[in-house]
Formats: sequence, structure tokens, C-alpha cells
Amino acid sequence: MNRWKRLAPPHSDPWRPWLAWRGSLTWRIRAVEPDFRVRIVRQGPRIPNGDESRQLGQPAHRLALVREVLLLARGEPVVLAHSIASRRDLSGIWRGLRGLGTRPLAEALFTDPLVKRGPLEFVRLDRRHPLWKQASALTGRDLPFLRARRSRFVKHGRPLLVTEVFLPALVRLG
Repeated sequence: MNRWKRLAPPHSDPWRPWLAWRGSLTWRIRAVEPDFRVRIVRQGPRIPNGDESRQLGQPAHRLALVREVLLLARGEPVVLAHSIASRRDLSGIWRGLRGLGTRPLAEALFTDPLVKRGPLEFVRLDRRHPLWKQASALTGRDLPFLRARRSRFVKHGRPLLVTEVFLPALVRLG
């Protein structure tokens, strides 16, 4: 299966500038392409993928809020963003997630001084991973692999896991 690593891809990798970026990916995309939108793919209670429950510190097979959105530049999907919070935190620390609508999650995370971001982890997703399957279905393309990164955001000790799957059109933005 796909293994997450903390070591970023080599400098020669065309995806590295995007993958290793520590700031808001949304803000970086907007800086390159002002024609930016967020499209909600799905949001609601779901059982997290494989190791995501451990990242949230909850038992496997417990429902969590899963929010998936496409980040669009010039109307073209460039990132599939997959965010997960424990259901118990939706009436507490992360209650604002429910009402985001098409606003980027970055607005809530990168403007709140109480939110701390953990280390980035990287992976090459292949057809065995549910996020690869979701991205392929949404783009209508059967891709050999996709680059992805994830990190935990923590506020008052409560985690929010954000995974960003980089779609082929992103590397063309520069």
C-alpha cells in the first residue's frame, strides 16, 4: 500500500515546489491564477480511510466529518482536498467546518493564530488508494499515480487532518 513519508521529493521533481510549500496552497494557487473557485464534492459523516483514524486519535471505523472539495483554476481541477475532523469536535473546536460552503478551508486555518500545523507528509498514490480512485473519477482520467501531501492542524489539542491530492493541471500553473 502507499506509505506516507516526511521526506519531500527530490529538487528535480516538478511537483516539489507545490508539495513542499508550507503556506496556504489555496493562496499560492490564487497568486498564480486569480480565476479560482472551490467546488464541494461531498461533505458529511464517513468512516475515514485506512490510517486516517490514527491521525485523528480515534478508533478505526468511527464516523468523522469528511469534506472533499476540488480547487479549480480557470475552471480546471488542480487539487482534490480531503479534510477530516472527529465528529465530537464539530460542536467544539472545529464547529466552523460545517458552515464553510465553498469558502476555502485555508481561510479558517491560516488566519487563526491558535491553529498550529504539524509536519508535512508525502506519498505517491496509485490505483489501490481511495483518494486516487476519487481523483480519477472526478477528472475522468486513469492516471498512473498522483502526488499527495497531508498534515495535521491542531487547535487546543484537537486535530484536523488535511490531505491534498495534486492533479495534473496544477504543475502547468507554474
